[in-house]
Amino acid sequence: MENSLAYLFSELGYWAIPASLLLNGIIHVLGFIPSVFLTTVNVLIWGPWLGGLISWLGEVIGSVAAFLLYRKGIQLAKVEQHTHWRWMQTLNNLSPLRQWLALILARLTPFIPAGAVNLVGALTTVPLSVFFLSTAIGKLPSMALEVWFSHGLIHIEQNVVQVTLTLIAVAVGYLVLKKRAKANDGQ
Repeated sequence: MENSLAYLFSELGYWAIPASLLLNGIIHVLGFIPSVFLTTVNVLIWGPWLGGLISWLGEVIGSVAAFLLYRKGIQLAKVEQHTHWRWMQTLNNLSPLRQWLALILARLTPFIPAGAVNLVGALTTVPLSVFFLSTAIGKLPSMALEVWFSHGLIHIEQNVVQVTLTLIAVAVGYLVLKKRAKANDGQ
């Protein structure tokens, strides 16, 4: 799929930038498709800096679009049972600054799907500006890791060590978080 998309983007020239942003938006609205393949294509076509910037912009735009569409759908469907959930009440009672920090923390936490963060944001009273800023900032580290990994995969012959270290770092991070979660459950 990446090769087909890379070929299409190379044929589109600079029109591939809005196409990439649109595709990223669709991916985020759907909420369950990983966008790493699109980041890899962007890095392949435009290099790590511009490709990373395009991917980051696409992820932010896509997350905001998902947030707005989910929130509108929730309002139109008149879904209200979530307002009685204790954790939802806690989030809604936070100040905008604390909501912003909670969303940044959720964005920074590995293995929390972006779609879940978008949906939780839409279910709460978080203002759009708070959601936008926390998403824009919170996606920077994960996007940097994605770009670094994608660039390493594209040039695997020169970057075997880089790709291996990235995979080890992600695996260790996952295991540490899993161990902490288990320890917290036991308390």
